[in-house]
Amino acid sequence: MAKKEITNIIDYLIWRGDLSFEADHFNEIDALVLSRFSYMDMKGILENDKNGLTIKAAYEKYSSNLEERPKFAPQDPELFRLMAESNRYGDLMLIYHDFKFSDDDVEQFSTVTIELPDNRHFLSFRGTDNTINGWKEDLLMTFDEKVPSQADALEYIELVAKNTSGDLFLGGHSKGGNLAVYAALFCPEEIAKRIKGVFSFDGPGLHKTLVDQLDDKIALPVVATYMPQSSFFGKMLSHRELQIVVNSNASGVMQHDIYSWEVVRKDFVLTKEDTMVSRVFDQAFHDYLAKLSKEERKEVVNIIFDAVEKCDVDTMEDLTKHFVGNLLKVMKHMNQLDEKDGKLVKEAVGILGDSIKDGIIEEFSSHIPFLKKKEPNEKEQ
Repeated sequence: MAKKEITNIIDYLIWRGDLSFEADHFNEIDALVLSRFSYMDMKGILENDKNGLTIKAAYEKYSSNLEERPKFAPQDPELFRLMAESNRYGDLMLIYHDFKFSDDDVEQFSTVTIELPDNRHFLSFRGTDNTINGWKEDLLMTFDEKVPSQADALEYIELVAKNTSGDLFLGGHSKGGNLAVYAALFCPEEIAKRIKGVFSFDGPGLHKTLVDQLDDKIALPVVATYMPQSSFFGKMLSHRELQIVVNSNASGVMQHDIYSWEVVRKDFVLTKEDTMVSRVFDQAFHDYLAKLSKEERKEVVNIIFDAVEKCDVDTMEDLTKHFVGNLLKVMKHMNQLDEKDGKLVKEAVGILGDSIKDGIIEEFSSHIPFLKKKEPNEKEQ
C-alpha cells in the first residue's frame, strides 16, 4: 500500500499562491504562514518603522546572502521564496520589524507587521529559537507572571495600533503564540476592540494568576490555540481560549514543527483528541506547578541552566551533538550541589516522575473494563 501523502503549508502556497486575498479571503492557514514569517531573518532589511518593503522586495535582499543568514527550519527559505513569488503574498507590505536579544535579561523578541488588503494588519511574533537563552526564557514563564518579551509585545501592539487604523490580527508559533495572546488580552481596551483574530500555534498558555483575570477581556472570544495531538509546548501553563487539535505526521516533541501539520486545501486536518503522551505530560506539568512554590520553580530553572552553562554551549543543537559528554558534565555539576539544592532537584524530578507513572497507569486502566475506577455512588451491577 502506498504511503499517504501529507500536505502542509508549503503545498498550500503552491496551490493557493495564485489567488489574491480579494479573490479568496484570509483563512487560518494564511494565519499560520504569516505567523511563521516572523522567523525570517530581516537584519539589514527592515527597520522598526512604517517605511517598509513588500515581501517580494524583502526576499530579493534576503536571498542575496542566503547562505549567511540564520535559518530556524530548513523549509523557511522555501516558504519565503514561495510567498515572494505568489500573487497572494508578494505585494504585501512589511512594516515595524522589531528585534531584541539580551543574555542579561534572558530575552529573545522579534516581530513584524504585514499589511493585508482592506486596511487590515497582521502582527507576527517569533517563537523560541534553538539557543539556550531562548529555552531558558520559556521556562521563566513557569514562575514569572510576565517575562521581558511579553512586556515588549504589549509595547509593540500599542506602537502599531497608534500608527495604523483598521482591523488587527495577531499570531505566532511557540512562544510567539504566547506573546500574541498576551498582547491581545492585556492591551488597552480601545486597541482590543480592533482585534478580530488571535492565532497561537502550539504556544504555551499564561500564568494562572493572569488567566484568573480574563473574565472581562474583550479579545478573549477571538483567541484560538492550535496544537498537534501530542503537544508538549502548547500544554504548558493555563488556557481559557478555544483549543483546536491539528493532525501532525511527526512523532512526540517533533510535532511542534508546523511543517509537519497536515493541511488539505485551506483547512487544517483536525483530530478529535490529543494523545495519551500529551495528556500525561499535561498532568505531570500541572502537578509540578501545583506542588512547587514560585520560588522553588525559579531555583530549579536556575540550577538546571547553571549546569548547562558548564557544557560551554550556545544552542540546543550544540548540547545534543555531544550528548553523552555534556550529560556527564551536567551530572557532575548536579552531584556537587549543596544539600538544599540537591534535595530540591530530587523533589522536582520525583514529582514529574510520579505524575508520569500515575498518568500512564490511569490511561491504561481507563481502557481496561475491570480496572476502571468506580464512582463513589456507583453500585455493582
